[in-house]
Amino acid sequence: MNAMRSVVCLLLLAGLIPCALSADLPLTRVVLFSSGVGYFERLGEVEGNAGLQLSFRVEQINDILKSLVLQDLGGGSVAPVTYAPLDPLEKTLSSFAVDISDNPNVAELWDRLRGARVEITADKPVTGVVFGAEKQQKSVDDRILTFDVLNLLTDEGLVAVPLWQARRIRILDEKIDSDLRKALSAIDSARDTGKRPVNLTFNGEGKREVVVGYLLETPVWKTSYRLISDKEGLFVQGWSIVENTTDEDWDRVSLGLVSGRPVSFIQDLYRPLYVSRPVVAPSVAAAAAPRIWEGDMGAPEPEMEPAPAPAARRSRNGGEKGDKGDRGEAETALADGFGGYGGMGGPGGPPAAAIGRATTAMAAGGKVGTLFEYAINQPVSVPRQQSAMIPIISSPIEGEKLSIFNAAVDPKYPMNAIALRNTTGLHLMGGAITVFDGGVYAGDALVEDVVPGDERLVSYAVDLGTEVDVREKSEPERLVATKVVAGVMTVRQRMRQVTTYVVKNSTTEAKTVVIEHPANDDWTLVEPEQADERTRSHYRFKLAIDPDRTAEMKVAVERVLSEEVELADLDEDDLVEFLAMDAEAGDAIRAAAQRLLVLRTELAALVAQREEKETQIEEIGQEQERIRQNMKELDRQSDLYRKYVDKLTVQENELDKLREEVKTLRGQEQDKERAIATYIAELNVE
Repeated sequence: MNAMRSVVCLLLLAGLIPCALSADLPLTRVVLFSSGVGYFERLGEVEGNAGLQLSFRVEQINDILKSLVLQDLGGGSVAPVTYAPLDPLEKTLSSFAVDISDNPNVAELWDRLRGARVEITADKPVTGVVFGAEKQQKSVDDRILTFDVLNLLTDEGLVAVPLWQARRIRILDEKIDSDLRKALSAIDSARDTGKRPVNLTFNGEGKREVVVGYLLETPVWKTSYRLISDKEGLFVQGWSIVENTTDEDWDRVSLGLVSGRPVSFIQDLYRPLYVSRPVVAPSVAAAAAPRIWEGDMGAPEPEMEPAPAPAARRSRNGGEKGDKGDRGEAETALADGFGGYGGMGGPGGPPAAAIGRATTAMAAGGKVGTLFEYAINQPVSVPRQQSAMIPIISSPIEGEKLSIFNAAVDPKYPMNAIALRNTTGLHLMGGAITVFDGGVYAGDALVEDVVPGDERLVSYAVDLGTEVDVREKSEPERLVATKVVAGVMTVRQRMRQVTTYVVKNSTTEAKTVVIEHPANDDWTLVEPEQADERTRSHYRFKLAIDPDRTAEMKVAVERVLSEEVELADLDEDDLVEFLAMDAEAGDAIRAAAQRLLVLRTELAALVAQREEKETQIEEIGQEQERIRQNMKELDRQSDLYRKYVDKLTVQENELDKLREEVKTLRGQEQDKERAIATYIAELNVE
């Protein structure tokens, strides 16, 4: 790597550019994000036209190409950044005069070197032009040996040289020899997973400060908290856990820790991309005919005004501080220019006041754009491949001790918990909490991100001194409202579920138990009228319980279902059931249902009468058929025969009467059905 730097320096010197290495541009600031990236900032001084070289691992180059920021604070300009592309090896090898991308053997290689002039050192030196390679066989002691032979065209003619006899073969064509060596060097370089140089150039005059900033993938920084509960109240201590997995020591850098979820991704910008293009055979086209091209239908684009030239910045050595406080010019420049990613220093001011039993926090918190940063207020040193714990919060915090019960978590016991209110003024990033109560360990908890002023419940142990019995009851459905429009009745039915929580406090201390009850958007809370809190998925109710006492909390929810029913489909039984329900329907709807029931009952009576007459007709017909069968066996002059004739006569008269009555009843049925249909169609009751 040092040799490579020297070569770069010589090239820069050849262009009359002074050379400075990365040692002249030390790492001064590191900002770690909870999204898995870190911002690294280098600040240093250059003079005149200066070339700098930074080295990065191959897997880091994509992040460099995506995020690199260069600033010359002395009014100079930034030249193009150069680096070696990561071309596919096959693409690189195919660019040389000798293609060895498919790993040819020696014989195949010499076939590809046809026409090259070579010199072979063997028992008899030979110089000539490669004609090609072939395999030959030779019989030795009853064995057939196969070997490769290189055929050369010499001044004396075609000469075959067995390759096993050649002690050295030298390619006399300098270009072919050079390309072959370069191809082998490319294969060797492809195995190198080490660092790659990135060359920076700043052009200007005199001494001035320059800033280089970039993002790299870093481990996610983590937080852990200690929550202390005693007679003085609640106290929280927060620690950040950071890891330096880079290849460089962080020596007294300005460290910032940013919480939030900025979008971050990796894009392959390092590897050259090639588009696959089709091969098209040439064709002879007919003479081109004249054509009128249509105009653009869109509005013409306005001319772009040139961007204003950046104002020259005064260097730290000679510039004024202004209203930027004690920050250097480089820090101010990035803070002004890049918001949450450039100037990563947090707001000024002393750290949070130390409390006797706590470690003093090393961080001051503040917003950075839409994110929140803990700016460590003293230089931090972390050797490479090492980790560190840094105190970032040390502050009293408001909260209330209570118990929280959720039947899905534990069907019998609630959890000991603390309702925390973030009064620290800082953003509390999610993490683990170790709780100490009365000077002893009480349990562990987890918490999500908590913004200043927000509240969170933190549970850390099972409350064995409190027991909860859950009793559930579902009440039957009942009609709550109806309306009839154009013969369609809309029925709304109410479903009610009641859950009673019986809570027993077996301890000698009064308690507040928070009961979590599942909340569903399809159900409405009716008792109590309002919950103390509502989360995404639960209602919360607070229940105060005296020592050695039992208390109850009743939670009732209702759901109203709506159904449309065609009145024409309702029979008498349906209407009777409807009128018998504990309904809250209006009098007009109940009167309409009653009237429809009367009509349906009258129609049913007519149908019953008709069916009775039809049954009588069927019975008489069956009797007549029996009599006629008997008459076939009798003498027509017999008394029984005459008796059957008289009976048939009476039955025929009766059948005529019944058929007439059936006809009349059918007409009455049709009239009643039309009356019902008309009534339903004209019925509109709200």
